[in-house]
Amino acid sequence: TSHVSARAYGPTMQATRVLAAIALVALAGVTLCAAAEERAHLLIQKSILTNRPFAGKDCPIRYRIFNVGSSAAYDVKFEDEWSTEEFEIISGLSSGTWSTIAPGANISHIVILKAYTYGYKSSGPAKVTYKHAPEDDEVQVAHSNDLGLLPVLSAKDDDKLSSPHLAEWFSFLMMAFALVAAPIALFKPSTPGSDDKKKK
Repeated sequence: TSHVSARAYGPTMQATRVLAAIALVALAGVTLCAAAEERAHLLIQKSILTNRPFAGKDCPIRYRIFNVGSSAAYDVKFEDEWSTEEFEIISGLSSGTWSTIAPGANISHIVILKAYTYGYKSSGPAKVTYKHAPEDDEVQVAHSNDLGLLPVLSAKDDDKLSSPHLAEWFSFLMMAFALVAAPIALFKPSTPGSDDKKKK
């Protein structure tokens, strides 16, 4: 397991957010195309609901299933795989079933995980299967976006990010005091005696 530093964490999560934004744009485009079709069309979005996942702490994952078609979807089955060696499921299920999803409707499903150790954890796309009609033999398949490698931070990183940073604040206050005190120390007010000497 590779270590994740607090500095490297920021760019990685920014990339995850960019991928999520791209997925939303793609969702909008597919919605326009599916609206003209007289059948169900399911899309699934997978996202992490915490800005900083830490080892040993809850990490909620949300799945949203959208029916962007003009007909209901039937026999809907959802499933996702998480490594049992890397994660423990605290709450919720990594699978689910729904008899139908109406056109224009969406369903949210949340699973709370806990990573055993820190490091980069893999996460593949979730899968949804459904039918256009209850009697159909053909099964439709849709996959979610991929979260990629999740940067799980350690407890030490948690302490660093949540600490009040007293040393940094003390250094800042000392520099600010120096900037204010330096001009005062250099300023020498004139006395009446010195003014008389200058006139003579």
